[in-house]
Amino acid sequence: MYFLDIVSMIFVCSYFVDMKSLSVTLIVKNEQDNLSRLLPMLNFADEIVVVDTGSTDNTVEVAKKYTDSVYGFTWQNDFSKARNYAISKANCEYIMWLDADDVLPPHTQKMLMGWKNSQDNVSVYFMKYRMEGEFPFWFWRERIVRRTSKCRFKGFIHEAITPFGVIKYLDCEVVHKPSASHEQRNLLIYQNAIAEGRRFTLRDKFYYARTLIECGQMEKALPLLKTFASNRRAYVVDRVDAYKLLANFALSQGDVDGALKYLSKSVRLLPPSGETCCIFGNCYFQMRNYKHAAQWYGYALDATSQMGFINEYYVKFLPHVQLSVCLWRLGDRQSALCHHEAAKAVAPNHPTIRANDRWFRS
Repeated sequence: MYFLDIVSMIFVCSYFVDMKSLSVTLIVKNEQDNLSRLLPMLNFADEIVVVDTGSTDNTVEVAKKYTDSVYGFTWQNDFSKARNYAISKANCEYIMWLDADDVLPPHTQKMLMGWKNSQDNVSVYFMKYRMEGEFPFWFWRERIVRRTSKCRFKGFIHEAITPFGVIKYLDCEVVHKPSASHEQRNLLIYQNAIAEGRRFTLRDKFYYARTLIECGQMEKALPLLKTFASNRRAYVVDRVDAYKLLANFALSQGDVDGALKYLSKSVRLLPPSGETCCIFGNCYFQMRNYKHAAQWYGYALDATSQMGFINEYYVKFLPHVQLSVCLWRLGDRQSALCHHEAAKAVAPNHPTIRANDRWFRS
């Protein structure tokens, strides 16, 4: 009996020794309500590190209810510096980063508890990052990283950790529920960086161009996008995204040939996503070639690419809407109605759906 007890103790000890340890790090400012929602979800964490960048509400007090590791950091218009400071205060084998306005669904929390018992030797784990909205979209983000000298964020805005070592994709997600838009804040950070003479990386230039577009400054973004898209040193997924942005702008100016050229360049780099297929469809739709347009909208419904941003608007809604129009104009009114109903099931209150409802009833 004594021998069996010893064996059991050895087994239990080895179980806990092999168990992964995880520090969750956050940088926050005036996030008292969001922290009250998020922090109770982090029961799987061995350590929670909260870095406050100048809150004037009760953010710090809320954080201290859940962790002793709460630190102050002077904001320097640089998200990487703040996140790397948080990493410097962490002590566990792995680092997980979150934002205060993130939410972890129950299946994610359960999976992370199980992940801690896994025996793999992985350096970087990717998880889906899902953005809430009328049409949610998601993309893969490096989310859990082994705490080494390579675990460092780069980029003063839209910061990221360059993947290293063995990489694995986890079938779970972090849901982002922002309470405000940040386009103008981001633009100001970029403008300050330019005024200070800061050097922009390729990735910085791409996201600066995206921010300009979000702030209605497409003409200023165009040269940056063109230069970036043609640069073979740039991340291929971002190059494809740049080509899609250029194609959409060309199409908005009535330049269908230009849009098709940009799209053709994008599919030489990666298989077309649902969004790419929809833009192809929009080109042929604008040409009134409804047969070819319908083919591309059909491809969008079947697209399986998981590279870059996967937007439900382009894989569940717009293809059905446009197929209903194309098929109606091709004389297949029964199929047109079926696609209208499929789009309606996704977004029943969308203005396009209400307008098409009236059309089909007339």
